Amino acid sequence: MRHSAFFLMLFLLGACSCEKDSKDSNLTTELSDPFELVFLDDIQFKPFKLGSVDCPNPKACEAKVYKLKKEVQKHLKDVIKLPKDINFQNISVLDNKVSVLIDGVSKQDSLLIQSYVNSNSSKFETKADIEIQGRRPMMQAELFPQGRRPMMQEQLRYDDVNQTSKFIQLIRGGVTSFPSISKRVWIVDTGVDTRHPDIIFEQAEIDLSKSFAMNSNDPFEDPIGHGTNIAGIIGASSASPGANEYHMNGVYPRAKMVSLKVFDNKGKSTENRVKNALEYVLLNGASGDIVNLSIGQQGSGPNFCISGKIRDKIIALVDFGIDVVMSAGNEAEPSNTNFPGCINHEGTGGNTARTYTLGSVEVDASNNPLFSFFSNYEINETDGIIDYLEPGEYIFTTGHLESDLIPKYTVVSGTSFSAAIFSGILYGNPNPVIWKTVQRGAAPGQGDPVYIVGKIQ
Repeated sequence: MRHSAFFLMLFLLGACSCEKDSKDSNLTTELSDPFELVFLDDIQFKPFKLGSVDCPNPKACEAKVYKLKKEVQKHLKDVIKLPKDINFQNISVLDNKVSVLIDGVSKQDSLLIQSYVNSNSSKFETKADIEIQGRRPMMQAELFPQGRRPMMQEQLRYDDVNQTSKFIQLIRGGVTSFPSISKRVWIVDTGVDTRHPDIIFEQAEIDLSKSFAMNSNDPFEDPIGHGTNIAGIIGASSASPGANEYHMNGVYPRAKMVSLKVFDNKGKSTENRVKNALEYVLLNGASGDIVNLSIGQQGSGPNFCISGKIRDKIIALVDFGIDVVMSAGNEAEPSNTNFPGCINHEGTGGNTARTYTLGSVEVDASNNPLFSFFSNYEINETDGIIDYLEPGEYIFTTGHLESDLIPKYTVVSGTSFSAAIFSGILYGNPNPVIWKTVQRGAAPGQGDPVYIVGKIQ
């Protein structure tokens, strides 16, 4: 009996030890949820403000920004004892406080950081990061291969002569020449699959492209395809003009585009990832550039559209001379319930940059635009949130490559693609021409807003 009790005790001790080892192992292997580490010490880690004496423009303070980021990186590794260097893209130095997005660390390392912060609460604080879901298209057709001879063109709304969407050809307004322009379109999205032969990035734009997404360091990886759809609409250029097969020319073929991947391969992102991507544009962009931000989040409340980190960066971009093009949303709801599309801001003085929010129209067989059933809308004539409408239904564009590596195409619908069309228009003409006007029908007792559909010329 004694022997039985002894062996039972050994077994229980072993079981407890295994359970503890298992928990310890989970702490070291499981990843922590991302969070923001904020440096409260403005003396040792003083942030920069664009337009100030210390940082009149990004080029003037480029070396200072790099030095500060290196100091932050060193502090995290040497003092807080992070096991690896934090990615430069995760360090923000243009806010009121220097901050770092901590992601990709184990739960054990996260606990160590939190313990250090608790012991130094006058110098640091942590904040949870807010998850953002990618905007899904209202409709996306199955991918189909390049080599198929153009058939069923009416269903695909494909112009086989100009190798583009019929609606893109329509809003070009007869433009046939697309000279090289130095400005860039920064696509903040799911990545862009540049393996597609119709999507051509020049070396300078390849070098500028970055990933801010979790567990995905490649800005040209896009298994979701949304960013590749956007890039095709804005600036794809047919790899085989005149070929009797599908190809794609965007609104402005060979537009200079940069891929800033903020969504991971499951379509998830966070507030800080988007904020850091926009700060990256501030530090590397130029006046006259365009940011295409086809993302959205539903919400409401008095401060929904007038506060927040992403809003602050959008305002800063416009004040620096960079246009920000956003989608109005696909919920058939008032436009003030969609963020960041509900943001309205214009540059001052000689700065003509501004935010643009895009709703969607379908185009009928007689080329008449009709307000899309899914597009968010203005409540009345004085809302002033939606600036333009563009075609957003059945838009032919490039698709991401699958395992067979055959170039593919698709047809998509949604205000994301209206925004992409407008980014292409704005690239070709900073003062778009009015093509048509549309009315949707207002709320009872309200004036019926008149919406503008723009074109290049």
